Amino acid sequence: MEEESSNGHVVNQPRRIVHNWALYNSETRLISLELLPMMRPTDETIFGAGLLAEDDGSSWFCLDGSDISTQSHDCKGIPIYLNQIKEWMIEYDSSMVSISIRTNVAWYRLGKPSTQYAPWHEPILKTARVAFSIISLLVKQARMARLSFRDVIKRVSQLQKNDNKAYISSDPSAVERYLVLHGKVILQIFAKHPKKELKKCAFITGLASKMEERHHTKWAIKKRRKILPKKPKNKILPKKPKRKLRIGKGYVASKRSAMQATKTHLVDRIWGQYYSEFEAIGAENGKEKVQEERQNEEENDVEEPSVMETRWEGDILGRTSAGEPLYQQALVGGEVVAVGGAVLLEVNETSVIYFVEYMFESSDHCKMLHGRHLQRGSETVLGNAANERELFLTNACMTVQLKDIKGTVSFEIRSKPWGHQYRKENNAADELDRARAEERKAQHLPAEYFCKCLYSPVRGGFFSLQPNDDISSGSGSCTSCKMREEKNERSKPKLNAKKTRFVFNGVDYCMEDYAYVNHKFFYKPEEEKKFETNVDSKSFVVCQLLKVVVSKVSSLNDLFEVIVRRFYRPEDMSPDKAFTSDIQEVYYSEDVYNLPPGAFEGKCEVRKKHDMPLSNDYLTLDNIFFCELFYDSSRDSLYQMPVHIKPKFSSIKDDTLLRKLKGEGIEGETDYDELPKEMRLATLDIFAGCGGLSKGLEQSGVSETKWAIEYEEPAGQAFKQNHPESTVFVNNCNVILRAIMEKCGDKDECLSTTEANELAAKLDEEQKLALPLPGQVDFINGGPPCQGFSGMNRFQEGSWSKVQREMILAFLSFAEYFRPRYFLLENVRNFVSFNGGQTFKLTLASLLEMGYQVRFGVLEAGAYGVSQSRKRAFIWAAAPGEVLPEWPEPMHVFGTPELKIKLSKRSHYAAVRSTQYGAPFRSITVKDTINDLPPIENGESETNREYGADPVSWFQKKIRGNMFVLTDHICKEMDETNLIRCKNIPKTPGADWRDLQNLKKKKIKLSSGKMVDMIPAWLRNKAKTHNGWKGIFGRLDMEGSFATSITDPRPMGMVGMCFHPEQDRIISVRECARSQGFPDSYEFAGKILDKHRQIGNAVPPPLAFALGRKLKEAVLLKKLPLQQ
Repeated sequence: MEEESSNGHVVNQPRRIVHNWALYNSETRLISLELLPMMRPTDETIFGAGLLAEDDGSSWFCLDGSDISTQSHDCKGIPIYLNQIKEWMIEYDSSMVSISIRTNVAWYRLGKPSTQYAPWHEPILKTARVAFSIISLLVKQARMARLSFRDVIKRVSQLQKNDNKAYISSDPSAVERYLVLHGKVILQIFAKHPKKELKKCAFITGLASKMEERHHTKWAIKKRRKILPKKPKNKILPKKPKRKLRIGKGYVASKRSAMQATKTHLVDRIWGQYYSEFEAIGAENGKEKVQEERQNEEENDVEEPSVMETRWEGDILGRTSAGEPLYQQALVGGEVVAVGGAVLLEVNETSVIYFVEYMFESSDHCKMLHGRHLQRGSETVLGNAANERELFLTNACMTVQLKDIKGTVSFEIRSKPWGHQYRKENNAADELDRARAEERKAQHLPAEYFCKCLYSPVRGGFFSLQPNDDISSGSGSCTSCKMREEKNERSKPKLNAKKTRFVFNGVDYCMEDYAYVNHKFFYKPEEEKKFETNVDSKSFVVCQLLKVVVSKVSSLNDLFEVIVRRFYRPEDMSPDKAFTSDIQEVYYSEDVYNLPPGAFEGKCEVRKKHDMPLSNDYLTLDNIFFCELFYDSSRDSLYQMPVHIKPKFSSIKDDTLLRKLKGEGIEGETDYDELPKEMRLATLDIFAGCGGLSKGLEQSGVSETKWAIEYEEPAGQAFKQNHPESTVFVNNCNVILRAIMEKCGDKDECLSTTEANELAAKLDEEQKLALPLPGQVDFINGGPPCQGFSGMNRFQEGSWSKVQREMILAFLSFAEYFRPRYFLLENVRNFVSFNGGQTFKLTLASLLEMGYQVRFGVLEAGAYGVSQSRKRAFIWAAAPGEVLPEWPEPMHVFGTPELKIKLSKRSHYAAVRSTQYGAPFRSITVKDTINDLPPIENGESETNREYGADPVSWFQKKIRGNMFVLTDHICKEMDETNLIRCKNIPKTPGADWRDLQNLKKKKIKLSSGKMVDMIPAWLRNKAKTHNGWKGIFGRLDMEGSFATSITDPRPMGMVGMCFHPEQDRIISVRECARSQGFPDSYEFAGKILDKHRQIGNAVPPPLAFALGRKLKEAVLLKKLPLQQ
């Protein structure tokens, strides 16, 4: 058995020499040694092959300048295939170096490489030459500490190309890039040098600092240490914890199978490459890691602009709107600059790449270029997960003189055929492209860049470049300039000549229209409260536009006001009135106000009650209200509408086109935007749970969930009960993906475990026949297990949690293999920041590599009609040529600030505005949600019962539907101690464990006679360091909202506010379901904890419905391209 030394290296291993060798990865692609850590074991799967021989000393290479070939010739030995390489190192003696690699079996010195691998070997030898040249330079100094990193850079750039093998470039910036790029090797050589002062000299500290600044790598000088625990003196060693014993069942293993993710090669490559190159860095105290971009190391020194030769090539193409001549091509400093190409510019002392939109000669005879910024991937939200050669077109543009160009860049705009049928072809082309790039990199040739997408940080996404995007036409027109001008125009109120309508922020307002007005224009500042809860927040005010008033001293668009009539809401009268009234009801008044255009927040409709739509499940998304009553604000009283008042209600759209009048209501008013059944997206729901996401999406009319995959049997059963038309696979998604790829004859492309392979083979024929195949699935959605990312999970670093994180790889592999038209990922908010944001970035990078357009954002479920704070991250992906869905506008007031995603050090993105300062509708309260449910006792287990009372609130009527029997109104049973504590918590808003401190009795006497603390010791002792443990043993507030619904409500859990506002018990399963927006007809399966888990893991159906509505809009826009 091999022995491991204290520094982590295996000792007493045999050492041999390998000639004619090469290193390659699992895809048999040649790999540079520099991708492996030095003197530190790695999990990167890199293998080797060559001819094994005795170590005869021929593995030492001379660096003194003599021209010794590094390629193998006529070497003899035994052919050998090396298993996974763990680490490598460089040894040196005088001017000779030798490179060794280690597997689990032995150390091997590397002799001369194979002819094919020589280009990957030579850069390492060159770096060694550079390192020894610098060592020689430093040793000659009287005081080497005085020679700074910058001084060494300058000296190395002064080496002569023909006289010194260590020559890099005469450009100091190119020298610096080279040293930082290959710093790992240099640091290792310095660390092994016998002169101790070399290891701490200014050059080394400067190099290490530069590598850290650019977030390169720290592998080189770190050694792996095995830290052994000190043996305690005179103490008994703690016993190993026993497994949990289940009474009557003995030891029972967890049903959860910790299976590694099944992956495609593309997903494995992207994630594996990142972790092989960057895992050693870690999150570095949460700092974002940014990959150093490979730039052209052969940039020439730039001459003064005055002597830069510039001239046009070719004839005039046309003229700009100002009459300036346009050109297709120019010669700048001997380089050809063409429309549609890319050039290097210097902006704020930073090299940036710009896309050439058009070129022209100005009226003062200056040769000009108008370009759009091509942003490096590392400068976007992708950070170090980006492809170093991929650039993203942006809407930032500028005009410069041709003489200011620093050089040209090899660049192309790429597009590929889309669809699962082209997957293999595209992947093969990408592999060839990567191999070519690696070869150019090894030869220190300039990078060849490409662009597939436009990156818009303002819109939070990456969008495919379409053929009609009017780029590189050279016509003198710039899309970015047009967009900026249009945005500026939209921000200015514009009034028509008749003063009957005006446009502001892109909304066209006409007199007699109804509109939302920000409530701050109706309340004095002293009346405004700090919005600590949803109770304090106010919805927009509904008004009717009556007349425009223009100031006599101003022009039409300079200053005008709009006279409006205010319509009051039930909540303007009292909370009780709001509770018993329809949320869409408003009251006519005679109150009029003069308001500026900036007060308006959008349009809505007010109708007669019998003209309201009947079929929509979530009417609030249509911004429609009804009015029947008159409100006298002076008397604070409601009346029937006076006969002499004839309100001008919103006009209903053309009956023949949009709907049919049936009875008292308008049924199916939104039929005009319904998708025919044959157009609905055939959907695969992965990690489906009980089906909350599918429920909302199907209700929106955009999707039909034909297949679902769920691992937990009770959740899978619940999904089947609620979606009887769906094929539900209660199995591990890794097994299902393996089975699908095997069925399609692609098992060689599937990276899966032996366990997954065996379980896939055991599926019966009926299951195999039911498997979805590429080409059948239009839409994949799901939420990979979120507990690994969730802040609610105290055990984030457990082994099971780590495996769950890898389920994102399987989820992405489904997308990569099926290539559906649309893809939606849902997860907890922490998904975007977990692991320094790296998981989020790699997810985006994977989807972009597949060819998708991608959009990301964080939404608050409470703003879409549920009484719960639930922040969720979403990633949309759409195939090229499809329309990426927009984010749904939040409809309900909810006291949450803007939910931002960090894009870079200085910029953030919020998908939607915050509603804490206003929204179309008030928030839904706990009282709205559960007040009609009958009282139950602690531990209630009767699953079916009568409601006992009619629904009162608007929400209760909608959520109950046509149900007559109440199901799952059951609750967990608390033990005697916690029940006594619960009974002592006051039934007041915000009450929690801190109220127990006011009690005189500090002890509880149990029925057994045992005395226990009223307040657990850990609560008292740790309260100051945990925000007072606010919410532990907490009661819900009838006028507030639920805390985030979790999988196991416990009074001492992370979300401890789980006591009913008026009853001494934990909230029931049905109450939790209502807090998520599940209708009372929705069924859950299994035991009570299974049901809580299904609800806590679900996406609230109202939020899913809102997302589905936007997806439907996108599908219709594709159908009707003229509307885009």
